[in-house]
Amino acid sequence: MTETAFEGWAMLELMGHRQRIGYVREVEMAGGKLMRIDIPNEGGYITEFYGCAAIYSLRPVSEEIARDAMRRHGDLRPVRPAEYRSLPAPQESNGGGHHDDDEMPVAEMET
Repeated sequence: MTETAFEGWAMLELMGHRQRIGYVREVEMAGGKLMRIDIPNEGGYITEFYGCAAIYSLRPVSEEIARDAMRRHGDLRPVRPAEYRSLPAPQESNGGGHHDDDEMPVAEMET
């Protein structure tokens, strides 16, 4: 018997007591199978990917139920999305010695 991958509206229950509701389908990325979920929000969709080991259950639902649940739960985007930030420049050593950029300064040990 040939198994077909599920594609459609569903509620994913994930390890860590998280739930995601949206349009799910199986995708392959970097040589492995992942579950892609497109979660509707006010601006379109948020796309997330989960490995099969992270999925506790998948419950098919209608599109109407999925969209209603999203209206009740609100926007799932992080409050402050992850972003790169610049780090301060390294401080000059006050040890008086000069070292090349490729060399690490060696701390002197007291005896």
